[in-house]
Formats: sequence, C-alpha cells, structure tokens
Amino acid sequence: MRTLFCKPVLALVVPLVFLSFLFSGLAFAYSEQDPMVLKCGIDNPPGDMKARTIKRLGDFVQEKTNGRVVFKYFYGTSLIKKPQFVDAVGRGIADISTGPVSFVTGKIPELSIFEIYGAYRLDKFLDMQEAVMPKMTELFEKKNIHPLFIQYSGSCIFPHKRKFLKRPSDWKGEKMRLAGRWQSTLGKKWGASPIFLPPVELYLALQRGVIDGYMLIWDIVYGLKLYEVAPFIVDTGFSNNAEVVTMNLKKWRALTDEDRGIFLQGIRDIKPWTYRETLKYYDFLKKDIISKGGKIYKLSPEEKALYLKDAHALYPEVRKIAGTIGNRFIDILEPYRDR
Repeated sequence: MRTLFCKPVLALVVPLVFLSFLFSGLAFAYSEQDPMVLKCGIDNPPGDMKARTIKRLGDFVQEKTNGRVVFKYFYGTSLIKKPQFVDAVGRGIADISTGPVSFVTGKIPELSIFEIYGAYRLDKFLDMQEAVMPKMTELFEKKNIHPLFIQYSGSCIFPHKRKFLKRPSDWKGEKMRLAGRWQSTLGKKWGASPIFLPPVELYLALQRGVIDGYMLIWDIVYGLKLYEVAPFIVDTGFSNNAEVVTMNLKKWRALTDEDRGIFLQGIRDIKPWTYRETLKYYDFLKKDIISKGGKIYKLSPEEKALYLKDAHALYPEVRKIAGTIGNRFIDILEPYRDR
C-alpha cells in the first residue's frame, strides 16, 4: 500500500517541483554578472527632457540594483519610432519607450480623452497622474505593457509661419499639421486642412509650403529648431496629450520583488523631479527662442476659453467610442479639467 501511495504522490510532486523551478527562474534569471538589459527606444534626442528623465531613472535603477538591471539607450529612430511606443514595447522589440497617446488613440480609443485640449489643468498634473494610473495600468497590461509613469509635456503650442493663431477663427484656410483624431476634428471645425507628418519632417514641410503651422510641445519645437521657419508661436496654457513611459510587461514581471521595489522608488522620486525640471527647462528655451527671433504670444483667458469651449464640446463624441475604461478616465479627470 505504501508503494502504491507513493508513486502517485511522486508523479504529482516531481512535475510541480520542476514547474516551480522553471517559473521561479523567469524572475531570477539575471544577476550582477549576467544582468537584465533593458533596451530603451527613445525617439527624442539625448538632451531632451523626456530622454533625460528616462536616463535618470536608468541610472538610479542600475546603481541601486548593483548592476543587476542595466538600461541600454537607443535614441532617435535607431530602434523604434515614437508611434511604436506601445506596439513595439508590447512585442519586446524595445523594453522601455515613451510617447504621446495621440499616436495610439486609433487603436486604443480608451485614451481619447487625454488628446482633448484642456482635459486636465497643467498645475494639477501630479495629482492627475496619481488619479489615473490604476486605470492606466489596467488598460495597458491588456496590451502586454506596464506603464511606469506619465511624463510632463507642459502647454501645447500653435506655431505658424505668418501669424499668431489667437482664436479658432484664425485657423480658417490654413494647412495645419495635427496628430490624432480629435486634434484633426477640431482643426476641421475651425476651417483648417489637417495634415499628419512626423515632427522630423516639419522643418522642410514649412519651408516648402506643405503646411502653414502645426500643434506640438515646446521641447520638440526647440530641439528641431522649428521656430526658425514658423516663428509665430501661441502658448495656449492648456494640456494636450499624455506622454506615457511604457515597459514590456514580461520584463516588468520578471524583476525580483527587490528590484521591482527599486524601480518603484525611482519612479516615485522622478515624477516630481521631472515636473519641476521641465518647468525650468521650458522657461529657458522660451527665452532662447525669443533671443533667436521667435515670437511668443500667450493666450488671454478669453481667447483660451474660446478654444476650450470647442474642445469640451467633443466630450459626448469621445464617450461614445471610449468604452468602459475610457469613460472612467473621463469621470476621473472631471475634477482636474481646465475651465
């Protein structure tokens, strides 16, 4: 009886021990001698704030893990392009990347609200981020992604070759580079012809008259010197987009508990740091743009309200396509909405 009893038990226990060893190896299959290397596909140049933020996190993680986890950086389009910050990371082509949600709202309509102008107040960015991250994590993990944090992008801006776009009526008849469904919807409403081009193509497109203006953020405009060919820049003072730092979910889950805790500590530290540093950096580059011939106009409260009135009128349409999680985002953002 003892032998008959032991054989079934052994037949059950041995495979379980093997499986336990196998799956535990997924979490511990790296060391200081054989580190986990995280390929970071960052479309931004190394000096850009978004690239510097990921580099700062990488330096912290590498130091605190004693080199068990190493970040390897691929800037520009040397690994992936910015619109691939979800798909390519989910497939493991890159392990970490960063990009604006407007590039993926076609495939992930739940994120549409973040593309709407003034969806959140810029001075409430840190609080807003904490409020949306649980749902952001739930959504992205379905795409084999773990979202690490949201980068601060500041105010969206409307540069133009010949004039300041102070109010929606100034867009009539203009060829405007816009990214994303909702930006294009508003551009058409205001009488413009929306055109999509990657940021790196904008300088020549402006020179050749392919476009008259565009919507972007300060650091990209500065890095590509777009103020040279579109010097009339309107600083709107309202949000557009959320820039999410993505990590491959399998790599995130393969971290040991200790190293995942180090990651989380680095993220907690870096979120207020990058917010403060981005504000300082933007102040510097605005002054530098003006010194080099650029002209900056800040919208008045009345002009800002005209833009936001049209943007917020899109909410019913956004709710129709956003799904359960997307509508939850809209509800969460309501206390933070710019008015």
